[in-house]
Amino acid sequence: MNTFHPDFLGETARRIGLKRYPNVRQFVVQHLYPDTLRLLLLLHDFVAIECVVGIGYSGNESVVDALKRAGIRVVTPAFADLEHTVREELARALSVCQTNNLKLILHEVGGYAIKALHEHFAEACETVIGAIEVTKQGVWAAQSLPELRIPQVNCAQTRLKEIEGKMVGEAVVSSLDNILRDMGYAVVGRAALVNGYGWVGKATANSLRQRGLRVSVNDCDIIKCVEATVDGFAVVRQPSDIESPAIVIGASGRESISAQVIDNLPDRCFIVSGASKNHEADLDHLASLTVRTRPIHRHVDAHTLKDGRTLLLVNKGYPVNFTGSSVPDEIVEFLFAELIMLVPALLDHDLEPGIYPLKDEHEQIAAQIWLDLR
Repeated sequence: MNTFHPDFLGETARRIGLKRYPNVRQFVVQHLYPDTLRLLLLLHDFVAIECVVGIGYSGNESVVDALKRAGIRVVTPAFADLEHTVREELARALSVCQTNNLKLILHEVGGYAIKALHEHFAEACETVIGAIEVTKQGVWAAQSLPELRIPQVNCAQTRLKEIEGKMVGEAVVSSLDNILRDMGYAVVGRAALVNGYGWVGKATANSLRQRGLRVSVNDCDIIKCVEATVDGFAVVRQPSDIESPAIVIGASGRESISAQVIDNLPDRCFIVSGASKNHEADLDHLASLTVRTRPIHRHVDAHTLKDGRTLLLVNKGYPVNFTGSSVPDEIVEFLFAELIMLVPALLDHDLEPGIYPLKDEHEQIAAQIWLDLR
C-alpha cells in the first residue's frame, strides 16, 4: 500500500470509536480496487468478512491476492454469473452463521445480496441484522421488494455522494476522450446526447461541453429537462428528435439507451455507459440488429447492423470510466468513511425493516476528517 496515502479510513474508525463485533460476519459484494482493499481490510478487523464477491467488470488481481492473504474468501465471477454466484455464496454464508450462532450483515454496491436474500432465503432473514449500501441502485433494489424484511442503511444520496457524482461525470468523459484519441478521433465539435441528468449526467454534460462538444440532454423526469434547458443544453424529448449525435452516453442508472433510441442513432455513433453495471443500453436489441461484430480498439466493438449502419459500442456496454483510473482514491474514500459510519448505525441500534439514509451529522464527520487529513 502507498504509505504516503492519508489514512482517511483509519482516522474515521478512531474518531467514531468503532468497536469490534465478534459475533457478526460480513457478506460483501464490491468492486475490487486499491481503495476498496483499504476499506475491506480495515472493516475486517472490526466485523470479520465471511466472503467477498467481486464485481466482474472491475477489480485487479493484486487486490484479490491481498484479501486472500488476509484469510478472506474471495470469488470473482464473470459479470454474467454475478447474481448466481451471490446467491450461492450467500447460501454458504448464511449456513456458516446459523451453524456457529452468528449474525450476518450485507455490505454491497448494487443491491444484489438484498434481492437474493428476499427472493431465495426469506426464511433466513432472522440471521441477517441488515444491509449497508453505497449506491442508488442498491436503494432502488430494496425499494422494489414487495416486503423489505431487514433494515438497509445507506449513504447513496448524501451531499458527499453528489460531489463524487461530479467526479464520476468527469471520469466518464476523460476515459472516453482517451479512447477516442487512441483511435485518432477528436471529440471537439462533435455532437453528444446524454441520457440522464442526475448528478453523474449533469457532470458528464458539462464536461463534454467544456471539451467543445455540442451537447443535448434527455431525461424521463420532466423537471430535470427543465433544469437542463435552464443550464443551456438542448433537450431531446423523443427518440425521433435525435439529431445525429456522434456520441450517446447513458448516465441514468437504469436503461436509457432504449431500443427506440438505438433505432434512431446515426451511422458510426458511439454508445457509451456512464453508470454502474451494463444496463444503460438495450444490448439485447443491439444484438438482434447486428449481423457482424468486430473489435476496432481494445475498448470498442463495431456492430454492423442489418440496415447498413455501424454502431460503436464502448467497453461492451459496461461503464467507460472502468477502462482506466476512474475517480481518485481520496474522493472515493470520503464515501467509504461514510460507509464505515453505517456499521455502528446498523449494529448499535435495533432498527425495524426499512431504508435509513446516513444522518447529516455523520456526514459532517466524514467531511471534517477528509479536510483535516488532506
